[in-house]
Amino acid sequence: MSSVLYRIGRFCARRRWWVVAVWLVLAVGGGAAAGALGNHLQSSFDIPGTQAQTALDALEQRFPQLSGASGRIVVVAPEGATIAGDADAIATACEGVAAVAEVTAVGCPYPMSASGSTPAGAGAPAQISADGRMVFLSVQLSVAAEDVPGTLVDAIDQATSPLSDAGLQVAVSGITAAASSGVDWTEIVGMAVAFLVLAVTFGSLLAAGMPLITAAIGVGVATSSITIVAAFAPVQATAPVLATMLGLAVGIDYALLITSRHRDNLRQGMAVAESVAVAIATAGTAVVFAGLTVMIALLGLAVAGIPFLTVMGLGAAAAVLCALAVAVTLLPAILTLCGRRLIPKPPRRKRTPKAAVPDARRPGPAWVRIATRAPLATAAIVVVALLALAVPAAGMRLTLPDAGYDPAGSPARVAYDLLNEGFGPGFNGPLLITADISRTLDVEQALDALDGEFGSVEGVAATSQAFPNEALDLAVLTITPTSAPSSAETGDLVQRLRDLAPAFESAHGFGFQVTGQTALAIDISDRLGAALLPFALVVVGLCLLLLMIMFRSIAVPVTATFGYLLTVGAALGVSTAVFEWGWAADLLGVGKVGPVISFMPILVMAVLFGLAMDYHVFLVSRMRERYAATGDARVSVREGFSASARVVTAAALIMFSVFFSFVPGGSAIIQPIALALAVGVLIDAFVVRMTLVPALMTLLGDRAWWLPRGLARVLPDADIEGEAVQRMLAQRRWRDDDADRRAGLHARDAVVGDSRAASFTVPDRGVLLVRGDRADDLCAALAGRSADIGGDVAVRGHVLPFERAAVASATAYVGAVPPPADAESVGDYLGGMLRLNGVPRRDLAARTHLAAGVFDALVDAMGASGVPTGETGPDTPVARLDESGRWALAAAVALASGLPLVVADLRGRAAPVVATVLGRLDPSATAVFAVDDAVQPLTDRSIVSVRADATAHERSRS
Repeated sequence: MSSVLYRIGRFCARRRWWVVAVWLVLAVGGGAAAGALGNHLQSSFDIPGTQAQTALDALEQRFPQLSGASGRIVVVAPEGATIAGDADAIATACEGVAAVAEVTAVGCPYPMSASGSTPAGAGAPAQISADGRMVFLSVQLSVAAEDVPGTLVDAIDQATSPLSDAGLQVAVSGITAAASSGVDWTEIVGMAVAFLVLAVTFGSLLAAGMPLITAAIGVGVATSSITIVAAFAPVQATAPVLATMLGLAVGIDYALLITSRHRDNLRQGMAVAESVAVAIATAGTAVVFAGLTVMIALLGLAVAGIPFLTVMGLGAAAAVLCALAVAVTLLPAILTLCGRRLIPKPPRRKRTPKAAVPDARRPGPAWVRIATRAPLATAAIVVVALLALAVPAAGMRLTLPDAGYDPAGSPARVAYDLLNEGFGPGFNGPLLITADISRTLDVEQALDALDGEFGSVEGVAATSQAFPNEALDLAVLTITPTSAPSSAETGDLVQRLRDLAPAFESAHGFGFQVTGQTALAIDISDRLGAALLPFALVVVGLCLLLLMIMFRSIAVPVTATFGYLLTVGAALGVSTAVFEWGWAADLLGVGKVGPVISFMPILVMAVLFGLAMDYHVFLVSRMRERYAATGDARVSVREGFSASARVVTAAALIMFSVFFSFVPGGSAIIQPIALALAVGVLIDAFVVRMTLVPALMTLLGDRAWWLPRGLARVLPDADIEGEAVQRMLAQRRWRDDDADRRAGLHARDAVVGDSRAASFTVPDRGVLLVRGDRADDLCAALAGRSADIGGDVAVRGHVLPFERAAVASATAYVGAVPPPADAESVGDYLGGMLRLNGVPRRDLAARTHLAAGVFDALVDAMGASGVPTGETGPDTPVARLDESGRWALAAAVALASGLPLVVADLRGRAAPVVATVLGRLDPSATAVFAVDDAVQPLTDRSIVSVRADATAHERSRS
């Protein structure tokens, strides 16, 4: 991965203006497209497969009058007065509201004349509060809640304005114009704090601005993309806010890590473009891995099987993907444009005593010294403290938001609170009973059965009369609970009602279903609660696998997973204490004390998984690097901590500031998510990764880096610290140390697989003879056909294995066994293969003639085994050639192609064949031949011999 990222970094540095232009087009074009399409985000929640959703879907099809949005208009008399004196004005307002085009029915507390689609009515006394001070008007609309136009809201406000003018308080609930596509810009505060942290970390305002610019562009592209998608598919309104929150946090953090590494490279004297490429290859590898873990965790939300949650996960993952793409493409371009102005300023005073201390002997920061001085005690204290913080999470209650979660003072929230005060807590969360009466012959009897079934059930405050649809095949009635919508008592009531259904169906021949927004919220909460354990298993299993691949260790993934679970528990515990217990609720500006949004726990688990892995990668990868260099586990913990603590601290403070900026003044839906993430980031970075993990790593010592040998062979090498790129740069320095290494073949301690090291120097037009049981492997590697080669190797100026594509394109290679030939005749084969080897059409005829002559010479040298002697020609069928004949064809193509390097496996070939190959070799070509020990060819070319033998260990295994 690091090699690929190095090439990406180099490309973006060289084409910096093009890269910047492309991203600006994406950002501006996406914003323009989103604005033109308008806002189509949905504020409703649904969940297929639940009883509540199934009943609502049936209601929409068979009772369309009730399928649109519904609302209430609350009218309250001044303190000390009753509402009865304003009955006429209220009736007039009812008629005015009923006359609005999108209103299908109005329920008025007082007698009213027919208006719009609403017939005349005698009034509903149940809509008058017990103290006579408050009434409400029930309004049924023909449009869905998310499609309510602003003109409808204005028309209802105009119809009720005489009531406000008369001194009555009016509040509307459930009738709100579709929200604008913009997001709450409270994150500006978080970005300001992030800028201060970056300025202190970098000591440069220019460097501090880079992460903010790139993160803002990534978030702009992501949110506009979500808005565009919402025009064609259902997208929940919370998705852009969540994407903004995550996109800013990870975008700033990823840019911080890469920019920090780039400035370190500049300090060491690297050229700007090379420094950018190396930073992308090293820090960028950790960034890519961290970003992928966040995205995989977010995509894992699909485990819950809830469409709106899956879409939210996709939107958030898209924001992280944009942040990742910006970090590895746009950021290198901008860093290159800044040039050497990002070089850190040297400190004003040098502390010679400390500088004189060798790096391996420095004690490290005080924090890590304290954490590792008594590692067992440190680990025990941290675990006990975090478990204590997690205790409140055991009693966490979940719900879906209703008007009670709207901002305090908003019309919907005012109406919600007034209805709760005047009519009881259950009035804001009615339950709907739907019954399929299509198989009932006596509709009146069926309605009477429904009317008499629920009044005596515990927890029911009141029931309406059942009424059928026009087709007389579906009946509906409303139940008002005695408890609040989000209370546990209402959940118990829903279950009690559903438990009555089997007996009711047995007695009356038809059943019923419990639905409505309150029942739907309960079903979604139950589904999400049931999904927590499977999701946790997926996330934990993924954590173990990914970290095992990254660090090639058993202990590192286990400690990372253990710390992650502690972080999640503590974050959810703190959020529960604040939002359900009310601790510090006023201080934090909590909009609603009560159950939290249903998808909060699973969403927090997904996001914190990715962020926790970020910090673990940043911190432990440096420990691994130092352990590889020193072999001292205890020293590697201190030195790795010292090398990464500053970046991790800055990253954690930035993420905390971004997340926490969504808490004060934020919506009641986002607030608990933002607080849990903010607290989780602080706990994970400073308590788990920078305290618990160093203590555990010190306790484990060398065992922290142990991996079973069999597992080590199976797991891929992630190369998170860019070791491959560092090796490539070292090889390039070795090549450039001697100008002669720009031509010919050169190797220093080259190994293929587990072979013995081999060193050689072959000039241009020379011949390298390779002997030994690994000769074929070394030849394949020198031809660019295999990446399994170590040591320092340069082939015609290209270092292997990193530039093997360039080597392979300039090399003609013939293995011991020729590939199967698809051509029908020898002539077709020679011409086709020469074209594949890059021979231009103008030279094709001459080269084909040359190849034919080489083929005939090789056939003669081999004794014509399996070849029709005297009959070979362009029309000879390839199918008539045996394996030796086909090998001769492949060798003829290689020798006639005119490529500067020819590599062939000549083992098992007779001396005349070897002599023929050498004799037919292009005078300007360099050659590598695998030969038997007995072969000693004679030629005027410079010949170098080398052995490629397996180690004694490999021989004993074979």
